[in-house]
Order: sequence, then structure tokens, then C-alpha cells
Amino acid sequence: MMDADTKLEMAYKYCKPLKVECIKKELETQLEGYTFKSIERETGKWAVFFEKLNGERINLSISLDSFSVLKTTATRIERIVIDENLLLTHRTLDKRQNGIVYSIIQKQFAQSSRFKQFVLTDLVEQRFTLTREKINSLSENVDFDNNGLAHLFLKLRMLEGKVDLKSQSDYYSKFSTHMNYYLDWEGGRKIKDNIYPTRTYLNDEEVSNIFDVDGPDKIYRIYDLYNGIINPRNENDIKSINLDFLSQDAFNYKQLKGISEQEDSLVGTSLVKVSDTYVNYLREFFNQKFGYKGRIRLDRDSMLLGITYQMSGSERAKGEIERKLGIPYSEFEQLDFDEQHKLIEQKTGKKFKYDHRLYIDGMPMDEDHIITREQIDRQIDELTSSSPKRFLKRLLRPFNKK
Repeated sequence: MMDADTKLEMAYKYCKPLKVECIKKELETQLEGYTFKSIERETGKWAVFFEKLNGERINLSISLDSFSVLKTTATRIERIVIDENLLLTHRTLDKRQNGIVYSIIQKQFAQSSRFKQFVLTDLVEQRFTLTREKINSLSENVDFDNNGLAHLFLKLRMLEGKVDLKSQSDYYSKFSTHMNYYLDWEGGRKIKDNIYPTRTYLNDEEVSNIFDVDGPDKIYRIYDLYNGIINPRNENDIKSINLDFLSQDAFNYKQLKGISEQEDSLVGTSLVKVSDTYVNYLREFFNQKFGYKGRIRLDRDSMLLGITYQMSGSERAKGEIERKLGIPYSEFEQLDFDEQHKLIEQKTGKKFKYDHRLYIDGMPMDEDHIITREQIDRQIDELTSSSPKRFLKRLLRPFNKK
């Protein structure tokens, strides 16, 4: 008799969309933090169950041409479905203190002739903000305070096909980003239909120039940047902002344009808590990449303090010592002169060579090279007229390793 893990592996292999690597990763992202509990074979599909320690569950249904995910927490319910055309639809109901934010994200996957692999080619997100009063007025069978998440979600799902949910919402926004089309040209060349890597829009206004990033995963990265999310996938984009290669506007453009503020003012802030793991990741990332050691807060202005932080020359030097010697600079500083040399020799495998020449005003003297006072003064003038870093480096040369 097959064990549960073997059955799960069979179910994955049975599903055609899950044979596409980027779609499989999409599902695995949703399952992060959950433990596989059980799997059952049903007519034409597999029913799989995952759970967290706090009792939150995921129901995964796997069939030949599609799969679906139902994910429920105390204040949020999500439904993800992918069909045989590799179109994934992700609906989320985020219940807040005074209403809800209902979002519909559609992701299209396809084979890319440029990147020679299946990629996410298009992403469209619609967000509908509805206050408690608006929700209760939409249907006689809806009661915001007394209906559970599943009931509210089902009612909104039904209303999608009956009313124009955009016109019924207290606030609405739409974001989309699309890979370029490549057109055949004379001589077999292909040209793209846009000077930027993507076509990106917010509320039907093109903002492609702000999100100037490229690569097979650029649609994901642009969406994360738009939402102010940092992760290993877009770390290089964050570094580009630090180096002024990418506009600061790209980071959390959603908050920059007032969308988050408008939603929060109507229905309250999201009740979903940011994990300590994510905050610790940000703290380590900002510290290691930019030398930022300030407080980590998640609003846009505070995050940009970390993203755009520039270390001083002294901080860079201390960071280099820490990197090469493997100890905090404060510890290195507490060592005496001989202990510092021993540690450096141990880490680098090189012996110190001491410079025993006589120095006058930073100028080396030896038996074969005696210079006049006028020559010394002239060399000091040349040094002091150059950059401070160069002057200090030359001035401190007798203490440096030869």
C-alpha cells in the first residue's frame, strides 16, 4: 500500500500544469509554512490537506488539467484556480475592522520565445474596497458583522456575475504588467513593441518607465516592487535603487500613489500580521548589503531609509574588517596591537612586514635616500592638495602591511 508522500508525488505528476516549473513554484509558495497532513483519491482528482500549528488549513484539489487551492485564516480567505490554458485566478477576501478589500489577480503563463522557457507573461490585479454599510446594502442575505468569511466570500463571488462590482465599490484600483510582444522583422530579426522591458499600468495610466527591470521573472519582481515587498528574487532590484540605477518610485508605488492610504481610511488597516521572520530578513539584508542598522518599520518612507542608505568611508572600512576577519569590529578594536596582528595573520595566512625606516612628516628616509627639507615640504603640499582619503592612506603608510 502506498504511503501518503508517494500519493502526493503521484498527484503532482498527474496534473499537467504542475509539470510547468514556474507554476509548480507558484503552488509551493502558497504552501510555505504548512505541513502536509493527508491525501485522498476522489473521482477524477486528488484531495490534499495541509495545516499549520495554529490550525490554519489549506485544501488542495488536483485534477488532470487544473488544480485549486482554498486557504483560510482568521481574517482572510483565498481561492486560487488554474485552468488548462494556464490562466491562474487568485481571489482574496481580506476582512478588516470596517469592511473588506476583495482582490482578483489573474496570472497568465506561457512559453517565452525570448527566454526559452515557460514564464509568467501577464499579471492583472483588481482591488475592490467595500465598507460595512456597502456590503450590507448589496444583498439582503449579507451581514458583515454576523456572516463568516466563507459566506461573505461566496456572496461576493456570486455578485461578480450579477453586478458591476467596480461601480458598487467605495474604492477601486487596477494594476497590470505585461511582457512585451516581439514582432518578426526583415532578415528574421525580432523587435519588441516597447522601449521598456514591460507594459505596466496603474489605473490605466502607463508607468512602464518606472519599473525598468528585465529577466524571465520580471513580472513577479515588478509586482513585488509595486507592493513594497522585498525577497531574494528582487534583491538585485533593491540594490539597483540603492545605486540610483532604478527609480525610488518603483518601491511600494502602491503606497506612493495613495492606494494603501485610501483603502485603510475606508475599512481600516489589514489585520494580517507581518511575521517576525520577514522583519529579521529585512534587518539582515539592510545591514549586510547597505550597512543600515536603524529600526525596521514597514511603511514606505522607513523602508527607503534602509534601501538608500550609504555607508561612510569609516563604516565601509569597518565592514571590510568584519568580513575578512569574521568578528565584529568592536571586538577587533578591543584587542591589543599584537593580538590584532596575530588574528590578521591567522585569517589571511600572511606575515606582517614592519617598516623600520625613519619617517619625517610622513616621508620615508633610508640610508640610500636622504631628501632635503624643501623636498619634504613640497611633497606634503602635493599630498594635502589631493583627496583626503589619499592623503590619509599615504600618511598612515608606515602602519600598513607591506
